[in-house]
Amino acid sequence: MTIASHGFWRYRPIDEDSNSRRNCQLALLKQQICRQLPQVPRLNDIASRLNVSSRSLQRYLQSSNTSFRQLVNECRHQLAQQYLKDNTFNIQQIATQLGFEEQSSFQKAFKSWQGCPPGVYRQRSSTTISRSYPGQPLASRQVMYGTN
Repeated sequence: MTIASHGFWRYRPIDEDSNSRRNCQLALLKQQICRQLPQVPRLNDIASRLNVSSRSLQRYLQSSNTSFRQLVNECRHQLAQQYLKDNTFNIQQIATQLGFEEQSSFQKAFKSWQGCPPGVYRQRSSTTISRSYPGQPLASRQVMYGTN
């Protein structure tokens, strides 16, 4: 049993409430899912990595009002946003990195998550960055913007 899997089910700090513990457990699950990408993660594989049965994991997710598919989508969404802002990869490469077989499937999924296609999201992100003051941290940019 690994430390991570031991911590997933059994670690319970005295001063943490159940919601924050559940959030930590869900974050650990998402981390395991992200590590699997670009291979499409499967619930059985993640359960094995955490040394629990797949049924126990399903019950845990159900009690957390989420599903394995929803967590996979959240991971893909977060990574897609990071990759699009980074501008290092093209849309096809991002789709492949996230485990989509077709670029069109990625574009459809991203539009459902974000409300706009990935290309538009990338354009908006780069426009926001180009409007900022170069070489200054975000906090000072916001202050300067208010005083200028």
